[in-house]
Amino acid sequence: MLPERNLSLWADSVNRGRFETLNKNLDIDVAIIGGGFSGLWSAFHLISGDPTLKIALFEAHHIGFGASGRNGGWLSADYPVSRNTLIKRIGEEGTDSIFTALKSSIDEVGNFARDFAPTASFTKGGSITFARNSAQAIRLRNSVDEDHHWLSNSELTEKILIADSICGVHTKSSAVVNPMELLLGLAKYLTKKGVAIYENSAATIAETGRLLVGSYFVTAPRIINAVEAFRSAPREQIPLYSLMVATEPLTSQFWSEVGNFERATFAEGSHLINYAQRTSDNRLAIGGRGARYPFASKRSTNIENSAKTHEALRALAKSWFPQLSKVRFTHAWGGAIAITRDWEPYLRWDKNRGYGELGGYAGDGMTMSYLAGKAMAAEILDNTSSIRTLRFVNRRSRNWEFEPLRFAAINSLIKLTDLSDAEERLTRKPSLINRIIEPLILR
Repeated sequence: MLPERNLSLWADSVNRGRFETLNKNLDIDVAIIGGGFSGLWSAFHLISGDPTLKIALFEAHHIGFGASGRNGGWLSADYPVSRNTLIKRIGEEGTDSIFTALKSSIDEVGNFARDFAPTASFTKGGSITFARNSAQAIRLRNSVDEDHHWLSNSELTEKILIADSICGVHTKSSAVVNPMELLLGLAKYLTKKGVAIYENSAATIAETGRLLVGSYFVTAPRIINAVEAFRSAPREQIPLYSLMVATEPLTSQFWSEVGNFERATFAEGSHLINYAQRTSDNRLAIGGRGARYPFASKRSTNIENSAKTHEALRALAKSWFPQLSKVRFTHAWGGAIAITRDWEPYLRWDKNRGYGELGGYAGDGMTMSYLAGKAMAAEILDNTSSIRTLRFVNRRSRNWEFEPLRFAAINSLIKLTDLSDAEERLTRKPSLINRIIEPLILR
């Protein structure tokens, strides 16, 4: 189980149930390591494509132990790098293909949630990014396109009332969900379709086509490594920490003043990433970055429970909504997300070895994991699908730098990003600090 001090709001609000622990040798068609969205969506698309497959999934802890049970509940059409950056890398046609696939994925997940996970409270209310100073407003103005529409201050306040906001951008291509409820609904669906799910069953690859799970062997000609940030590959990807806090259920008076009746996801257009949602039980759940990177990419429970970062998130929430000054924050948690050197996700399938891996979503995993799982199934089943031509399929990023350079550089960039926001709050002009560090971040 999750340590009690890191129990996410989502994990605390569900009746999780239990799946059995492996207690015998198995001979199956596909073995999946990891009980998060990457693994479960891969199983979903595989069993949908070939119902005769014998599939088993192995989770070292419990379903949703990692980022899948700790995230912000955003189903967005965002890709980890900006549209302009992606156009420079692969051109407009390839870029359009990715964003079209992401938008379709949101609707497909929504259809599944309505039918098989209604308690996930999937709501496609769009997403709002707001500016609280003129420097942020300039960035938002530059982000306007056919999917992202400008909001004047009066138009913004009709949707949501944020203290000191001056303008915003709105997109319809976003939804909100309780991620743990969605995950458990997906797991229950898969078991009914014949997929075996094992918890407390840590799996290691013993040799090609064979896993060791406890003292038992699992033979499978196809193996998917879907542990994302828990995969040990310190130069292929790094773990960065995203933390969250949540309030007690807020009064109807609060929400009548603030708005957001459509439950749009929302965020401030700062350099340091933040994200928030109005939950189905009327809490405010807010998350963001800022916690330090651990030396040598070693995952740390201390960092995911950073009191300093949690307090910064509470302060940010209160700066948006001064009405929260006397409200109780009931939950605080965090977790690791995987980030590649060029910030792009990956899906790799080696047909000769019968081995695949996927991840590197950089915090955009709710939608990306569905799309990546769909592409993984297409690769394994050898379908003639255009999804196999998407940018992230069968590609590799360059490696991260060696330690201690990596540790020093990443933590310096985190600090400088925070200083960039402070500079813009003070000067109301685009940050000079950010102008220097932005080319190094590669987003």
